[in-house]
Amino acid sequence: MSINKELDLEQPIQDLRHETLLNIVRTVAVLSIKGEAFFRRYGLTEAQFNVLFALKYKKRKWTQSDLGRRLVVTRASITSILDKLEAKGLVLRNSVEGNRRIRHVELTSEGLNLVRKMEPIYRRNIHRLFSCFSDKECNEIIKYMETIRERLMTIPYSTKDNI
Repeated sequence: MSINKELDLEQPIQDLRHETLLNIVRTVAVLSIKGEAFFRRYGLTEAQFNVLFALKYKKRKWTQSDLGRRLVVTRASITSILDKLEAKGLVLRNSVEGNRRIRHVELTSEGLNLVRKMEPIYRRNIHRLFSCFSDKECNEIIKYMETIRERLMTIPYSTKDNI
Protein backbone atom coordinates (compact mmCIF):
# COMPACT_ATOMS: atom_id res chain seq x y z
CA MET A 1 0.00 0.00 0.00
CA SER A 2 1.34 3.44 -0.85
CA ILE A 3 2.30 5.77 1.99
CA ASN A 4 -0.30 8.22 0.71
CA LYS A 5 -3.08 5.64 1.19
CA GLU A 6 -1.67 4.20 4.39
CA LEU A 7 -1.55 7.62 6.04
CA ASP A 8 -4.84 8.65 4.39
CA LEU A 9 -3.28 11.84 3.09
CA GLU A 10 -5.65 14.32 1.52
CA GLN A 11 -3.00 15.33 -1.00
CA PRO A 12 -0.36 12.96 -2.35
CA ILE A 13 3.21 13.70 -1.39
CA GLN A 14 4.76 15.75 -4.19
CA ASP A 15 8.43 15.39 -3.25
CA LEU A 16 9.85 11.96 -4.17
CA ARG A 17 12.72 12.19 -1.68
CA HIS A 18 10.36 13.21 1.12
CA GLU A 19 8.12 10.27 0.20
CA THR A 20 11.16 7.98 0.30
CA LEU A 21 12.07 9.20 3.78
CA LEU A 22 8.49 8.81 5.02
CA ASN A 23 8.42 5.25 3.67
CA ILE A 24 11.59 4.39 5.57
CA VAL A 25 10.38 6.04 8.78
CA ARG A 26 6.93 4.42 8.54
CA THR A 27 8.47 1.00 7.86
CA VAL A 28 10.74 1.31 10.89
CA ALA A 29 7.77 2.37 13.03
CA VAL A 30 5.67 -0.63 11.93
CA LEU A 31 8.63 -2.99 12.42
CA SER A 32 9.10 -1.57 15.90
CA ILE A 33 5.43 -2.02 16.82
CA LYS A 34 5.39 -5.61 15.55
CA GLY A 35 8.75 -6.35 17.16
CA GLU A 36 7.72 -4.99 20.55
CA ALA A 37 4.61 -7.21 20.50
CA PHE A 38 6.81 -10.24 19.73
CA PHE A 39 9.38 -9.46 22.43
CA ARG A 40 6.68 -8.65 25.02
CA ARG A 41 5.45 -12.26 24.79
CA TYR A 42 8.80 -13.26 26.28
CA GLY A 43 8.88 -10.48 28.87
CA LEU A 44 11.53 -8.50 27.00
CA THR A 45 11.94 -5.27 25.12
CA GLU A 46 13.63 -5.12 21.73
CA ALA A 47 16.71 -3.56 23.34
CA GLN A 48 16.89 -6.34 25.94
CA PHE A 49 16.62 -9.01 23.24
CA ASN A 50 19.35 -7.28 21.22
CA VAL A 51 21.67 -7.47 24.24
CA LEU A 52 20.92 -11.16 24.81
CA PHE A 53 21.34 -11.92 21.11
CA ALA A 54 24.65 -10.03 20.91
CA LEU A 55 25.96 -11.81 24.00
CA LYS A 56 25.08 -15.20 22.53
CA TYR A 57 27.37 -14.61 19.55
CA LYS A 58 30.31 -12.82 21.17
CA LYS A 59 33.67 -14.58 20.96
CA ARG A 60 35.51 -12.80 23.76
CA LYS A 61 34.60 -11.05 27.01
CA TRP A 62 32.61 -7.84 26.55
CA THR A 63 32.23 -4.93 28.91
CA GLN A 64 29.13 -2.79 29.28
CA SER A 65 30.88 -0.21 27.10
CA ASP A 66 31.51 -2.81 24.39
CA LEU A 67 27.81 -3.67 24.37
CA GLY A 68 26.75 -0.03 24.28
CA ARG A 69 29.03 0.69 21.34
CA ARG A 70 27.84 -2.33 19.36
CA LEU A 71 24.17 -1.67 20.04
CA VAL A 72 24.48 2.10 19.58
CA VAL A 73 22.93 3.06 22.90
CA THR A 74 24.00 5.55 25.53
CA ARG A 75 25.96 4.56 28.60
CA ALA A 76 22.91 5.26 30.77
CA SER A 77 20.68 3.18 28.50
CA ILE A 78 22.93 0.12 28.52
CA THR A 79 23.19 0.32 32.31
CA SER A 80 19.39 0.44 32.62
CA ILE A 81 18.91 -2.43 30.14
CA LEU A 82 21.49 -4.56 31.96
CA ASP A 83 19.96 -3.74 35.36
CA LYS A 84 16.63 -5.11 34.13
CA LEU A 85 18.17 -8.19 32.50
CA GLU A 86 20.19 -8.90 35.62
CA ALA A 87 17.06 -8.57 37.79
CA LYS A 88 15.40 -11.18 35.53
CA GLY A 89 18.38 -13.50 35.99
CA LEU A 90 19.31 -13.39 32.29
CA VAL A 91 22.76 -11.75 32.52
CA LEU A 92 25.58 -11.41 35.02
CA ARG A 93 28.03 -8.54 35.34
CA ASN A 94 31.37 -9.74 36.63
CA SER A 95 34.01 -7.48 38.12
CA VAL A 96 37.39 -7.35 36.42
CA GLU A 97 40.28 -7.99 38.75
CA GLY A 98 42.40 -4.88 39.16
CA ASN A 99 39.78 -2.51 37.68
CA ARG A 100 36.66 -1.84 39.72
CA ARG A 101 35.11 0.36 37.02
CA ILE A 102 34.96 -2.32 34.31
CA ARG A 103 32.56 -5.25 34.41
CA HIS A 104 32.25 -8.08 31.90
CA VAL A 105 28.73 -9.06 30.88
CA GLU A 106 27.76 -12.70 30.40
CA LEU A 107 24.58 -14.59 29.65
CA THR A 108 23.30 -16.81 32.44
CA SER A 109 22.11 -20.29 31.50
CA GLU A 110 18.56 -18.95 31.79
CA GLY A 111 19.44 -16.09 29.40
CA LEU A 112 21.02 -18.48 26.92
CA ASN A 113 18.00 -20.80 27.08
CA LEU A 114 15.65 -17.89 26.42
CA VAL A 115 17.63 -16.75 23.37
CA ARG A 116 17.77 -20.32 22.08
CA LYS A 117 13.99 -20.57 22.47
CA MET A 118 13.29 -17.22 20.78
CA GLU A 119 15.87 -17.23 17.98
CA PRO A 120 14.26 -19.83 15.67
CA ILE A 121 10.90 -18.04 15.87
CA TYR A 122 12.57 -14.65 15.42
CA ARG A 123 14.51 -15.86 12.36
CA ARG A 124 11.42 -17.55 10.87
CA ASN A 125 9.53 -14.26 11.14
CA ILE A 126 12.36 -12.35 9.48
CA HIS A 127 12.56 -14.89 6.65
CA ARG A 128 8.80 -14.76 6.17
CA LEU A 129 8.90 -10.96 6.07
CA PHE A 130 11.73 -10.78 3.53
CA SER A 131 10.72 -13.79 1.43
CA CYS A 132 9.35 -11.41 -1.21
CA PHE A 133 12.93 -10.31 -1.96
CA SER A 134 15.68 -12.25 -3.70
CA ASP A 135 19.14 -12.42 -2.15
CA LYS A 136 20.26 -9.85 -4.71
CA GLU A 137 17.45 -7.48 -3.69
CA CYS A 138 18.27 -7.94 0.01
CA ASN A 139 21.88 -7.03 -0.73
CA GLU A 140 20.70 -3.95 -2.63
CA ILE A 141 18.51 -2.86 0.30
CA ILE A 142 21.46 -3.31 2.65
CA LYS A 143 23.64 -1.21 0.34
CA TYR A 144 20.98 1.53 0.17
CA MET A 145 20.65 1.66 3.95
CA GLU A 146 24.44 1.78 4.36
CA THR A 147 24.60 4.66 1.88
CA ILE A 148 21.91 6.58 3.77
CA ARG A 149 23.74 6.07 7.09
CA GLU A 150 27.05 7.15 5.55
CA ARG A 151 25.42 10.29 4.13
CA LEU A 152 23.82 11.05 7.50
CA MET A 153 27.24 10.90 9.14
CA THR A 154 28.49 13.67 6.83
CA ILE A 155 25.80 16.10 7.98
CA PRO A 156 27.10 18.35 10.76
CA TYR A 157 24.86 18.35 13.83
CA SER A 158 25.54 21.95 14.78
CA THR A 159 24.05 23.61 11.69
CA LYS A 160 20.50 24.77 12.34
CA ASP A 161 19.40 23.88 8.79
CA ASN A 162 20.49 20.22 9.09
CA ILE A 163 18.94 17.20 10.74
